[in-house]
Amino acid sequence: MDLSVKAYKTLRYHRKGAVRAVQFHPGGRYPLFASASDDGTVVVCHGMVYDDLLQNALIVPVKVLKAPKDNSPMLHCAFHSVQPWLFACSTNTVRLFT
Repeated sequence: MDLSVKAYKTLRYHRKGAVRAVQFHPGGRYPLFASASDDGTVVVCHGMVYDDLLQNALIVPVKVLKAPKDNSPMLHCAFHSVQPWLFACSTNTVRLFT
């Protein structure tokens, strides 16, 4: 925010539909964040910000998680408080990705 008023980077990892939820791993134990979208996927990314403000932040997509059979939209996602597990829910199911 100190260096520019423009967004640093626009992430376009979902193919279509709106992003419904973004969740960071709590406590900072793992540098992970996830986004759930209407296209039926959850994208897990590794994100790191350095102490040196002149060095760019590191954002790397790690995994794209999909529902096995149906293409129902993912409405929400949440990380486990200790483990790098991700819970994702669609309209009628909750899935645990380990």
